[in-house]
Amino acid sequence: MGKVPKSEQTSWVFANVKGGITRAISQLRKINNVGSVTPVTGRFDLVIKLRTNEPSKVFNIVEKIRKVKGITSTQTGISLQKISNAKKDESDDPITFALVKVTGTFKTILQKIKTFPNFVEAHVIPGEFNVFAAFHGYSPEELLETSVEKLGSVSGIMAMETLVAWTPTSPY
Repeated sequence: MGKVPKSEQTSWVFANVKGGITRAISQLRKINNVGSVTPVTGRFDLVIKLRTNEPSKVFNIVEKIRKVKGITSTQTGISLQKISNAKKDESDDPITFALVKVTGTFKTILQKIKTFPNFVEAHVIPGEFNVFAAFHGYSPEELLETSVEKLGSVSGIMAMETLVAWTPTSPY
């Protein structure tokens, strides 16, 4: 797999928010090196993509994220290895994410995930979960059927959680 090119170096921050999620998102988007902020359902409220996987930079960005009003907790996943679907357009923002616990070799599992319809990218991350995968499709329901449910049948996947993106509505 080799070294990840600088333009593709990524980390992910999974955050929980109390109070105004729309305000928190607009504050987070102003932080340097925050690539995207996606509100999701599940264990976390936000999936924040950073434009670096250099630990000291990630640490500094996470410190800024934690100062944003409403952010109650964060968990960081520094991408150690990335695979992506070259056919997918960058504008295809992922609308479903999967956090996966793995036994066995990452390579085999990543190769399997890469064959799934609607696959966008997957990252090997240290921590509670080993792989973070992103999928894009017409609807969360379609993705759950075509991709996420298939993850459960992959040999070596012990457990997984799904995070489904949604669009916050601005309060009047």
